[in-house]
Amino acid sequence: MTGNPARIWRNYDQAALDEQMSLGRIADLEALFARRTQAAEAARGAFPCARLRYGPAERETLNLYTPAGAPPATGWPVMMFIHGGFWRSLDADLFSFLAPAFVPAGVALAAINYPLMPEARMEELVASCFAALRFLGREAGALGLDAKRLHVSGNSAGGHLVGELIDAVRLRARGFASDAIAGACAISGLYDLEPVRLIAMNEQIKLTRDEVKLFSPLRREYSPACPVIATVGGDETEEFLGQTREFAQLCTRAGAVVEHREEQGRDHITVVLDALGVPGHRLNRAVLRMMGVA
Repeated sequence: MTGNPARIWRNYDQAALDEQMSLGRIADLEALFARRTQAAEAARGAFPCARLRYGPAERETLNLYTPAGAPPATGWPVMMFIHGGFWRSLDADLFSFLAPAFVPAGVALAAINYPLMPEARMEELVASCFAALRFLGREAGALGLDAKRLHVSGNSAGGHLVGELIDAVRLRARGFASDAIAGACAISGLYDLEPVRLIAMNEQIKLTRDEVKLFSPLRREYSPACPVIATVGGDETEEFLGQTREFAQLCTRAGAVVEHREEQGRDHITVVLDALGVPGHRLNRAVLRMMGVA
């Protein structure tokens, strides 16, 4: 299925478009960042972490958190999480706060790092995410994981990379089985990269026209290989809300099982920190249901 982007971004002048892609609307942003850091540090102190290398590049590493005790006979279901940061910043350590929302529920959490732009190009980022997926599938038995219950999630840039991973055509082209990914949760992702190319921040990312064409699900033939939760904070900008809605519609037209959600009262940061990362929150429950553990 080909997307038909509403091109919400065409309605804005340069300043307004830059604002659509920024965190400027979020109140007390520095305090929120501090709370996120504190939550990550607390989780790293409470949950043992295996730091593993899935590829040769410096940032091709992941943090694996597993439930206590021996794994079940089939292994633990696993959530591979891809962090955001506009493809240019942040790391897996910062998202350790997700461990309390998954590990006590009997789910292994694998938070991955990947090369960052502009030193790496989008093709390298996507290739690294596929390499992490391949590593987790290949090493599942040794790590106590269930390779048949491997799910992926990510926020912002990570939400976009989730969209790349679950593309049925790209999975096949890289030699993966059609059922390699059991389910996906794409959070506040960008699925048409053209507005990113047009904002001032692109002076740092250096996204090209060719990358926009190749890595925008809304601009190419696209069909997801698994059920999808496409979600976004209800307080996010029109661009993030619109792109999530259009991505959900694209996946639905392609025949996928799709749950489109807007998490009311949550912004681009708290949709992960205070929704996905909170045991019992409706988004966390939805993801665990998708994984068959709630």
